[in-house]
Amino acid sequence: MTTQQVIISASPEQVDILLAELGEIHFDIFEDSDTGLIAYCQTDLFDLALFSEVIKRYEVLGPISFQINEIEKQNWNAVWESNYDPIRISNQVFIRANFHESEPGYAMEIIINPKMSFGTGHHETTFLMTQALFEIELQGKSVLDAGTGTGILALVAKKLGANDVKGFDIDPWSIENSIENAGLNLCEDIIFVEGTIVNESMKKYDVLLANINRNILLSEIHEYSERIVDGGLLLLSGFYVEDVPMIVKSALENGLISLAQTEKNHWTCIKLKKSNL
Repeated sequence: MTTQQVIISASPEQVDILLAELGEIHFDIFEDSDTGLIAYCQTDLFDLALFSEVIKRYEVLGPISFQINEIEKQNWNAVWESNYDPIRISNQVFIRANFHESEPGYAMEIIINPKMSFGTGHHETTFLMTQALFEIELQGKSVLDAGTGTGILALVAKKLGANDVKGFDIDPWSIENSIENAGLNLCEDIIFVEGTIVNESMKKYDVLLANINRNILLSEIHEYSERIVDGGLLLLSGFYVEDVPMIVKSALENGLISLAQTEKNHWTCIKLKKSNL
């Protein structure tokens, strides 16, 4: 399997918009660069015409240039090792790859070898979701991680005391990566499967996590609600501040009440509760 790497030169304002737009057309890994953005899309999902339409749409705001490279799967580790620094979330979590040294002074350490999966803690949405997990009671709870990526949120939930944790992702490579990361963190009892929310049974969970993109969240939120116990929690991220009203409105229509909201660099995380009324 190969990946399309697109190196984009654009203004900071354009980069913020492109992050959201490219996420809608199957780009799922993003890196900052000195001149703009580096975006990655699995080759079999890459559509040059759709990508060109997005670029053309925002060239009115200023010049945009790009270069497309095809990267072999086996080269991805080298890319991450050269760019991947450990993540520190206050004194709660130290997130590192297995080629980094451990650091004392944190409540939790997570080892993530990301490969081609999303979710290292570098992106604002993963950072916000991880923080949110520390603010809820998970001891003995059941947790479903929708679009698990590297499995990082499922791992954090398990280490915070959840005793029934499952993650799924549409990408088989993510499942392979999540299972590997679970082994690195001695969390082999987490279940990771390939699929989407519609492939899940109607089992109800205490907490459901979904760090995806706005359109998928809006289309699937009714499915999430059906799989949460009354009084259970839904944590959502993967969207911008301006998307919050439509997310909250859709949630309310599906029996979910907004409890709290956090932000980081214009990205947002919302905590919602399943109403038992």
